[in-house]
Amino acid sequence: MSSDNSAQKSLKTGSLSMLHALAQGLGTNGPAAVTALFFVGIASLVAGSTPLVVLLAFMVYSGMTVIVYEWSKIVASSHSWVAIQRKGIGEWAAFFGGWGYWYYYMTGYAGFAILGFSSFAYVLFPQVGQAYPWLWIPISLAIIAETTILVYLGIKPSTSYVLYTGLAEVAFLIVTSIVLVVRAGPNNTLSPFTPAPAGGSWTTILVSMVLGIATFGGMNSVIPVAEETKDPKKNVPRALAILALILGVTLILSSYAQEVAFGVSKMSEYASLPDPGIIIYSTYFGGAVAALYALFVLNSFNSSAVAFANNAVRMSYGLAREGVLFPQIFARINKHGVPGYSAIISGVINAAVALAAGLLFGPLTGGIFLIVNNTVLNYLNHMLAGAGLIRYHRSKGTLRIVRHIVVPLAVSVALAAAILYEVYPAPSPPLNYAAYVTAAWIVLGFVVYGVLRRLRPSEIEKIGESGL
Repeated sequence: MSSDNSAQKSLKTGSLSMLHALAQGLGTNGPAAVTALFFVGIASLVAGSTPLVVLLAFMVYSGMTVIVYEWSKIVASSHSWVAIQRKGIGEWAAFFGGWGYWYYYMTGYAGFAILGFSSFAYVLFPQVGQAYPWLWIPISLAIIAETTILVYLGIKPSTSYVLYTGLAEVAFLIVTSIVLVVRAGPNNTLSPFTPAPAGGSWTTILVSMVLGIATFGGMNSVIPVAEETKDPKKNVPRALAILALILGVTLILSSYAQEVAFGVSKMSEYASLPDPGIIIYSTYFGGAVAALYALFVLNSFNSSAVAFANNAVRMSYGLAREGVLFPQIFARINKHGVPGYSAIISGVINAAVALAAGLLFGPLTGGIFLIVNNTVLNYLNHMLAGAGLIRYHRSKGTLRIVRHIVVPLAVSVALAAAILYEVYPAPSPPLNYAAYVTAAWIVLGFVVYGVLRRLRPSEIEKIGESGL
C-alpha cells in the first residue's frame, strides 16, 4: 500500500451521505457485540435489573448526544472534538480533546473491537481456545490487517460496509427481540425496569452505570467524518438524532427480551455464563439462528474496529495538518482520499496495544481493562463540551435554558458520579490499575501541552481552527 499524494491534498469533502455518517457511529458502538459483552457484565452487578441500567444509561448518553448535536450545528472537522473544545473553552481544552480522544479511539479499537472479537471467538470454540491458547494473537493481527486495509481504501467503502451490515444487524436484533418477548408470554413483567431484582439497592444500580453508560459508547462518533459529509451542519445532527433512536430501541429492547426469555430470577446464572446470548437464541430459535447471531456479533466487533480506526486516523490527520502532536506524514492523503500513512501507522500502534494488553492480562480481561481505562476521557470531554456550550451561546446571546444549560449540567453531574464510582470502590485487580493509567495519560498530556506551548507556540495557537 503506497500513498499517492498527487491526487489531492485534503479529505474528500461532501463524499458521504447522512446514512454513511450515521454508520460511523453505529459501527463504533457495535450493538450486537454490546449485547454479547456488556449485558453479561451489567447482569453480574445488578442481576435482573439489567434493563433498568440500560434505560438509565441511554438517558445519560442521550443527554451527552444533545451536547454533541448542538455543537455539530456549529463545527464540522475531522478532529471535531478539538474544534468543539477550542470554540467552547479555549486552547488547552482543544489540546486535551485531541489528546484524550485519540487515546480513546485507539484503546477502543484495541480493547473493545480487537480483543473483544478474539475473546468471543474463544467463547464460540472453547476447545480450540484451550488447545491453542495463543491463537488470539494471529486472530487479532489478522483483524487489524483487514480493517486497516479497508480504512486505507477509502471512507466511502469502509462506511458502506459498516452501514449495510450494521442495519442488517439492528434489524435482526429488533425482530428476534420482539419474538422473544412474545414467546416469553406470562413471564413479561415491568420488574426488570425497577431496582427490585437488584435487592432494591440504588447504590448498586449507580455503581453499575459505569458499564451501563459504556453500553452506548461510540454513539456520538458521527462527528469524526463531519468534514467528509454532505452539508455536515445539517446532516450530522440528523444522523446523531436518528442513531440515538436506533441504538436506544435496539439495546433496551434486546436487554429486556434476553432477560424475560432467560428468566428474571435467573439473571445471576445468566451472568455466570460465557455465552448466554447464544444459549437463548439456540433455545428459542434453533442452531441456525443462533449461528447467525454469532456471526452478527463477530461482524459487529469487526465493524467497530473499522469505525474506531476511521476515527483515530481522522483525529491524527486534523492535528497533523495544524502541526500539533503528529508529524506531517499523518496529514498526507493517498489516492483514495485517506491519510494513508496515518492508517498504516495507526494499525501498527493498535497491534502493539492489543498484544500488550492481551499478553499482560489475557484477551478478555485485557480488552475490559482498555475499555475501563478509556471511559473517563470520554466522560471528561463531554463535560468540557457541555461547559463550553454554555459559555459559547452565552457569548453569542443565543443561550437556551434546557438544551444549553439544564442538559449539560445534568450530564456533568451524572458523568462525575460515574467517574467516582469507577475508582471507588476500586474494582479488583488488574482493573483497579486502569484508573491509574488514565490519570497518568492525563498528566502526561498536560506536560506535553506545556512543552509544546513553550517550544511551538504558533502551532498550538492554531489548534482546532481547521475544518469547514
